[in-house]
Amino acid sequence: MDHVIRFNGYVSWEGQSNGLPSVIYAYLLMKGYDRTLYNDAIEAQTGAFLRMQAMICQKDQGAIIDMNKMPADRMVVPMKWITRMDVDVLPMTGEMTMPDNDGVERLENGTEPVKH
Repeated sequence: MDHVIRFNGYVSWEGQSNGLPSVIYAYLLMKGYDRTLYNDAIEAQTGAFLRMQAMICQKDQGAIIDMNKMPADRMVVPMKWITRMDVDVLPMTGEMTMPDNDGVERLENGTEPVKH
């Protein structure tokens, strides 16, 4: 089963007064489940946030995650506006699709997902 690692950044009153929500999110998608790999990924991403002194997340925090979005669809929030961070590891209910060479979303076995 695939999982989502969600980094939760709690925004200070100053950050909220500048238009940010009370909590911002950044995501990593992981295939399968390997606790050591997950712990390493969490440590590496947390370290990257701390080295940059910022948290990078989607601009539209209320939207469904679109992993194909370009970096221009993200925002950088300085650490001075983040009071604390924590992490959730959440199971995905289905398999994550990936675009093929023609841009068609396909499952790992090459079939297209059911579209409603």
